[in-house]
Amino acid sequence: MDVSADSREVSLGIPAKPEYLVLVRLALSAVCRLTSLGPDEVADLKLAVTEAATSRVQPDQPGDAESPELRVGMRLKEDRLEVTLRGGTTSQVADEERELSRAIIEATVDRFQDALDSTLLVKQLAASPG
Repeated sequence: MDVSADSREVSLGIPAKPEYLVLVRLALSAVCRLTSLGPDEVADLKLAVTEAATSRVQPDQPGDAESPELRVGMRLKEDRLEVTLRGGTTSQVADEERELSRAIIEATVDRFQDALDSTLLVKQLAASPG
């Protein structure tokens, strides 16, 4: 896990396997402790990240070589938390599952962009009372 000098950006690389997603969720929990997000919002964001990552990971198959890497970037800005997923592998997900996953993500984050090479999830942060 890489952390930038100002500790506002974290990058994590894991094998593109479902069993490694727990590490992403743990890192996300740690980053969320630096935000104004409540426990329910953190749980929603962890669910959204897990759903988004599902299309980029795949269980071991007989004869598999080394797994590709899934890169997860978390950037904490003044007004939002951005999570970017890159790489991994294309998993075979049924259309119904993909639509349900997308609905879950859209219901739990403020902005969602999905492309072939990356997925972006954005959660807005409440303004500090001042």
